[in-house]
Amino acid sequence: MDDLGDDARQPGLADQGSVDEIEKQLVAEAQSGSVEAFSALVDTHHTGVYRIAYRMVGPQDATDITQEIFLRALKALRRFQYQGEASFRTWLHRIAVNACINEIRWNKRRGQVEGPSLDESIETDDGSMTRSVPDETQSPHVLAERAEVQRAVRAIVQMLTPKHRGVITLVDLEQNNYEDAAAILACPVGTLKSRLARARKQFADRWEAYQRGELSVE
Repeated sequence: MDDLGDDARQPGLADQGSVDEIEKQLVAEAQSGSVEAFSALVDTHHTGVYRIAYRMVGPQDATDITQEIFLRALKALRRFQYQGEASFRTWLHRIAVNACINEIRWNKRRGQVEGPSLDESIETDDGSMTRSVPDETQSPHVLAERAEVQRAVRAIVQMLTPKHRGVITLVDLEQNNYEDAAAILACPVGTLKSRLARARKQFADRWEAYQRGELSVE
């Protein structure tokens, strides 16, 4: 709630280490107050974060929540540290899922909710920073979601409890493996598997009701 031959024949594998090092450098620079480095991190991870928000809270609120997630990440960035297998993506997606769960539980998104925008100045320890968020509303992955089946799937996922919505989004919709999803949710893999099984059962029951015409997704 994503090996054959040597590295010479697999440029993606060969480049992965350098990509990780570049991101670590960007994180370090952003932690030191670099606007450009934080902007590069936003550019890299915006689509992944937006997809989580889009699936968990729906298309109307996805942009607002995405902005909030990056604001939270910016404010907490000084405390981020690489530990073990934890990556910046894992840390950021954990913030994303938690923000969506909080929104589902506490705010209920009463129509259009006004909040801080990344287009506005953000006050940090190093002064004001600004960041313009790209508009993803016409991106291919969003347009594809508008088909009838995808719309029904999204509606049924949003009927699940927040925790079940999060795990099914990460594993079944975003195709994270169990280890990555468990790291994002900060829970043991066994707990994640149990939660996922319950989420899938709830989804399957509703999907069958939808196919029988007993459940409306409008």
